[in-house]
Amino acid sequence: MNLDWGLIIGAVLTVFVLTYLIGDNFLFRLAVYILIGASAAYATVVVIFDVLLPRVQEAVTLASAPVPNLGLLIITGVGLFLGAMLLFKMSPRLAWLGNLPVGYLVGVGAAMVLGGAIIGTLGPQIVATGAPATSPSGGPADGLLNLIVVIGTIITLLSFGYYRTQRNIALQAVNVVGRRFFVMVALGATFALVFMASATLLFDRLYAIYDAVRKSLPPVP
Repeated sequence: MNLDWGLIIGAVLTVFVLTYLIGDNFLFRLAVYILIGASAAYATVVVIFDVLLPRVQEAVTLASAPVPNLGLLIITGVGLFLGAMLLFKMSPRLAWLGNLPVGYLVGVGAAMVLGGAIIGTLGPQIVATGAPATSPSGGPADGLLNLIVVIGTIITLLSFGYYRTQRNIALQAVNVVGRRFFVMVALGATFALVFMASATLLFDRLYAIYDAVRKSLPPVP
């Protein structure tokens, strides 16, 4: 009988994770530690063989070329130097030397997130707000949907403004409608999507457990 050990191990680890339903226990922590250890080992291998070694080989190739490209050589050398400085984080006394590359990474990451939020989220949202909405039935419902999208976007943006609303009834109404209606509707829809995705994954893992048990049992004569 050929056993699919990958499927069996995955099913066992799934059962370990599901034991958290009865409370925190050793089996759940064991599955979490295995996940963290495997993820850390995979990330380490990827960084060494797909990032670090190619950069070192690139630096050696650039330095040994008859006419070296000084720009690429400087950029590669600076990257390797900053990466080496991160190793000082392992020493409590020399950890401050690693603050420079960490600050660089945080700055670049924040800039990328901000740029992605503006270009990938805020910009398309502004364009989608101004674009005509469409409904499956068409007709007057299109104009109504477009009006709801525009009003909802404006009210939600105004409800997060930093101003005093204690004496302004209109702004109080904007806060109530924006935060307690439009934001709650958006969060409810997001939660429903997350729940549907989680339920799909749960059913998939339960079927994996059933499939592992079925394949592990000897065939019925």
